[in-house]
Amino acid sequence: MAQAPDLASVYHVKLREAYETEDKLKDPQNLKRSEEELSSLLDDAEAQLSVTTYLAGEYFTMADSMFVPILARIALLNLEEEYISCRPKIAAYYDLVKHRPSYKKVIGRYFSGWRKYRSLSKTSCFLCIRSMFRKY
Repeated sequence: MAQAPDLASVYHVKLREAYETEDKLKDPQNLKRSEEELSSLLDDAEAQLSVTTYLAGEYFTMADSMFVPILARIALLNLEEEYISCRPKIAAYYDLVKHRPSYKKVIGRYFSGWRKYRSLSKTSCFLCIRSMFRKY
């Protein structure tokens, strides 16, 4: 903010929105609603993947590039059994995508093996500090 003081108000609005979102996620009803929305999204993807190889057809598209990080985050949080493995088309799709060079370069290097725990610990520490001080 020191380098662009004219953007300070924009940053403060974004910070307030982030904190409000965090507070909403602490509410059990909001959390349950989010889980239901995730399940609905995954069910829709499962239905689509019953017809096509990728979400928008037979080629990897922007739709896939937006969806794959969701699957990667689910895997990072060890929720694959609950959300991915129980949907065979999504499980096969995710296995297919994980073999793509772009996945290995952008996501796989941070979310597999010991690096998975490094990513989780960095995120956890960041969230704890941010929650304590309410600053980015």
